[in-house]
Amino acid sequence: MKNLLKFIVILFSFYGFAQTDPCGSVINDTFDTAGALPTEWTEYNTSGSVTVANGKLKFEHSTTMPSAYRTLTPVTSNAAFSFDVNASRNSVNGQVHLVSSTGKHLTSISVGKGTASIKIATVMENGVPGGFADGTPVVTLNKDTDYSISAQINFTTKKVNLYNKGELVYEGAPFLEEAEDIAKIDIQLLYMYANNGQFYFDNIAILNASENRILLQGTVGAAETLISTAVVGEKYNQYSQSGVDAFQTAITNANIALANCEATSATLDAALADLQAAEVAFEATRVNDPVLKIYSEYDFSGTEHQMYCGYYNGTLGDYDNWAVSFTLDKGYMVTFAEDVNGTGVSKVYVAQDNNLRINLPAVLQKTASFIRVSPWKDVLKKGMGAKGDAVVAALNTSWHYNWGNDGEAIGDAEFVPNQWGGGSIDKPISLGKRMDISHHMAFNEPDNDDQSNMTTDKAIEKYELLLASGLRLGSPANTDGARGETWRNEFMTKAEAAGLRVDYMVVHYYKKTTPANFYNWLKKIYDKWQRPIWIKEFNYGATWVSNKPTTNQAASDGLESYLNKLDETDFIERYAVFTWQPDSEVYSLMSVRYPVTLSISGEMYRDHVSPVAYTQEVYEQGANLAVGDAEVDAKVLVYPTIVDNGILNIKYSEEFAQNNVALTFYNTMGQQVKKVTGLKSRINVSELSNGLYIIKIKSDLGTSTKKIIIQ
Repeated sequence: MKNLLKFIVILFSFYGFAQTDPCGSVINDTFDTAGALPTEWTEYNTSGSVTVANGKLKFEHSTTMPSAYRTLTPVTSNAAFSFDVNASRNSVNGQVHLVSSTGKHLTSISVGKGTASIKIATVMENGVPGGFADGTPVVTLNKDTDYSISAQINFTTKKVNLYNKGELVYEGAPFLEEAEDIAKIDIQLLYMYANNGQFYFDNIAILNASENRILLQGTVGAAETLISTAVVGEKYNQYSQSGVDAFQTAITNANIALANCEATSATLDAALADLQAAEVAFEATRVNDPVLKIYSEYDFSGTEHQMYCGYYNGTLGDYDNWAVSFTLDKGYMVTFAEDVNGTGVSKVYVAQDNNLRINLPAVLQKTASFIRVSPWKDVLKKGMGAKGDAVVAALNTSWHYNWGNDGEAIGDAEFVPNQWGGGSIDKPISLGKRMDISHHMAFNEPDNDDQSNMTTDKAIEKYELLLASGLRLGSPANTDGARGETWRNEFMTKAEAAGLRVDYMVVHYYKKTTPANFYNWLKKIYDKWQRPIWIKEFNYGATWVSNKPTTNQAASDGLESYLNKLDETDFIERYAVFTWQPDSEVYSLMSVRYPVTLSISGEMYRDHVSPVAYTQEVYEQGANLAVGDAEVDAKVLVYPTIVDNGILNIKYSEEFAQNNVALTFYNTMGQQVKKVTGLKSRINVSELSNGLYIIKIKSDLGTSTKKIIIQ
């Protein structure tokens, strides 16, 4: 029964039962009418600071502590309590209390207290709730972000379970005082940084119903959410139309059962069983085809092995150090790397416009121990850096980031994680296992003392860890001054010398200039490093620059001229305007941050239509470096394997004396960079740049390949 109740409340809390089913609903406040506080609610401590705005209960904080409560018919049996919450700042302390008819506290939930997280009280301290404890995982409070919080109240055990978006985060918090019922919801906004900001509450509900009715409604809610996000198609994670239709029929039948408040337990149980069976059948129609085929020999010959979307980090088994060539279906991307955790030589292949048929570069032939294959989405150039779903939706962007690694797609806008500073290898690995993302951006302004502030050596060390994601990986984002340029060039020089894959350059730009000057600045970076560019943050001026627009219209016109230039520049892959500059509304995209109110520039950006971001790369075919048999390999000695004095030594067995011999050197892209004929015992390689090379040794006896590193 304990596990059943946990499951019931998980479903209820995530899918909002009390909002859709009147059977068992005690209260269901959705705050649909703007203006004064509803009559069911009473404000205290303040007057006029608690109102209804934008469909939410709004608490406006200043120097006082706005508070409000709502009484209800006492609930004496097990119940579920839920609410949605959003705060305009991270540093806040809002508390939601459930109180009995005798004034005793059952439980208290704190939003933002202390470490900017959502906690539950565990004891009474000096007559008020205290001992607030984080759950597992910790629910970090980010400003302008919606959270769905709920609690299961068990009057038998006198315990409370706390949930965030349906996930149990704290189990078994004790009733704070001896309480026999729930009779009041009390909300107090105790603190907000700088005494300025807002709290928003919505969908405050208490549910008291039979267990099987709650379980059925929760299952219906889960099913409705699942089917609402299902995409019909033939690609990974998509569903067949017939599967969608059958599942929808089962959902409709379950809702018919729920609509009858007099339905028997047997009727509800039968509807639940039918719906669960329909969901299993629906999931079985989800597409997961083998989109990658790797081959043991050159030109797609030898043995074929089929692979599904997934993250294969040292888990290739018999296919470790095996692949020589591959095919990849259109609409997918794959990363091959020489070593586990994506290190060593690595390369990303994207099949955006057509199926790919690729012979791997020489250094990756029969050496890949890491493969990641995932869907690829056509994304437009225009993106957004923002925290909060509302901002991304309001500006109609195709991708978004939030300066962190935790995030999801918002509507059709793809999420791109951004590693702010250093970190462990655990996060890149968890990102690599996600099939809904394809890119990753490195550190935020490491050349800036006020941002991630990293030396290039530290950045190189941490950047190598990011390769474990297997995602298409962007450089650290530098500022637009001389210091940023110096840092970027130093980092890229070291990254290339270390053989670290950098797929695209990431920059910031806030200067007010002409589109031509902006283009020339970007072109200089592209010409030097020969990689597409993302402008992760930019605008036509900023609060900290001396030359900036003075009117909203001038700012909008200047920004639009930038956008048009970026759209027509093929080496610009993506861009994201910096949305919010609170010290000046002139060039901010929002005149009000929450609720989102767009400025003239914001409306222009919302309506601007950009082209597709990625231009299909034409990949070179790796050279045919079929490895000779062990007998031939053993007859040639190449040393040292790490060349630091420009001289490579070759020692041959006696059988080579009467044979023609040719040594061909290839870089990591499979390109020939040097060729030597004859039985040379010493070869000068000082003209080759630092890095890893493959040497193909061809003779009448057969062929062998060797690896060297030049330092």
